[in-house]
Amino acid sequence: MGEVFAILADQADPERVRRVGRIALTVPAIPEDVYVARMAWLIGTHDWPDRRLLITAVDVETGRPVVWDRASGVPLASAVAASCAMPAAYPPVTIEGRRYMDGALGGGSNIHLADGADPIVVIEPGAPRPGPAVPAAVSPVAAAVRPTPAVVRIAPDEAARNSFGPDLGDRSRWRPVYQAGVNQARTAAGLIRR
Repeated sequence: MGEVFAILADQADPERVRRVGRIALTVPAIPEDVYVARMAWLIGTHDWPDRRLLITAVDVETGRPVVWDRASGVPLASAVAASCAMPAAYPPVTIEGRRYMDGALGGGSNIHLADGADPIVVIEPGAPRPGPAVPAAVSPVAAAVRPTPAVVRIAPDEAARNSFGPDLGDRSRWRPVYQAGVNQARTAAGLIRR
């Protein structure tokens, strides 16, 4: 995992995401089918919601991001599992013959998918990931047409980060992680209200 984050930190390397993809394909992990089945159990449904839901992932081979929704024909559990498949923690997920890994690797919070929304609340429940957490600067011409939206970023505070422990997949830590989130909720709600 340390090697993955070191590679991603090198913003000057245009091949960094593809390099991480190569790591994802070679690091031992639980079997893909077991991982997708666990994700299906966590989700509790096989049906995409009626409301708009966009799930991102990154093609391991090309390094290009993808976005799935209910019209994509991709099973919900597979899309979610692919979107959470952080190299060195979980295996890439095969969808329509391609392998995919964590969607945050393709652009941080993927906030561009909220284009036109205002305000935007970005909730990043996992450990901080590489990539922009807020939108890039808006050109003066674009700002004249549409003002920059208000963006609120909710990320784990220090107590929450400490509750994760070294293994983000350690289910024995779910209760303390949940409690840390509850403890942070009042502060988060205040940020959102403002």
